[in-house]
Amino acid sequence: MGANDAGSSTGLLLELARVIGQHPNLAGKIELVFFDGEEAYDHFSETDGLYGSRYFARQLQGSSAKQFRGGILFDMVGDRSLDVTLPADSPAEIARNIFAAAETLKLRSYFTYLDREMIDDHSPLNAIGIPTIDVIDFDYPSWHTAGDTIDKISAESLQIVGSVALYYLSEFALK
Repeated sequence: MGANDAGSSTGLLLELARVIGQHPNLAGKIELVFFDGEEAYDHFSETDGLYGSRYFARQLQGSSAKQFRGGILFDMVGDRSLDVTLPADSPAEIARNIFAAAETLKLRSYFTYLDREMIDDHSPLNAIGIPTIDVIDFDYPSWHTAGDTIDKISAESLQIVGSVALYYLSEFALK
């Protein structure tokens, strides 16, 4: 359980770490952060849910936040039927550049906008002034069920999201 909701983003970050590590000039500009405790015990509120990202944001509040130009949150990105939906509250410039990266790589058909805002681990970072986008495939029938298993994951989907992310980082974010 949790193959896509948690497992896919963790696997993607580990592979990104391997690839980025082969490019020291890029690696020196990137920090990979793994959050835990996203889910709320009861319902999302100011005190329930997003425990890891809220803690991280509290540690960065003030001058430490200025060291980060932006962030990408990966969530449920391994679905065999990939349909990445960027929430309506996405930082506009990052969203434009993610779409441009996908277009350049001829992968734009996998990326759309979600018709609403979303509370997720990107929210505390945006709140302290670090523009962060949520790259999420929210259309996942097995979400929060025992059916969220490895057979629902696609290496191709992870490749698509990883390729777009690397292109975005190298051609837009870190120029």
